[in-house]
Amino acid sequence: MIASTRANLVTLITAPTVWAVHFLVCYVAAATHCAKAMADARVFTGAEWPDITLARFVIAAATVVALAAIALSSRQAWGHWAHGDAEPPYDDATFDDRQQFLGFATILLCGLSFVGVIFVALPALFIGDCR
Repeated sequence: MIASTRANLVTLITAPTVWAVHFLVCYVAAATHCAKAMADARVFTGAEWPDITLARFVIAAATVVALAAIALSSRQAWGHWAHGDAEPPYDDATFDDRQQFLGFATILLCGLSFVGVIFVALPALFIGDCR
């Protein structure tokens, strides 16, 4: 059962870490693909910009994996938050309040990270070449 596991700082930083790794993968994939394509075109006239279709597939795959990891993290955080019956603020020095606070904070970070991953992937949706 998810609620039986303990929330800690690792569960809190999972979603932002996934977001950061996704950011890195997306921008490194696009940059290396464009740099290699530009280097392969020895004489670049500017008439045709290199296509980034392969990089778009890498970014799409990384986005699906990142969103799935964030969804799993938010499911676990929901179990930590919904386990108790207290309402915020969780400021008592009890184990249940700490678990609910970490669960609630993790849910908020998962939501932010989910939106961040989508915004990082949006340029690959709209931009089709290395301009």
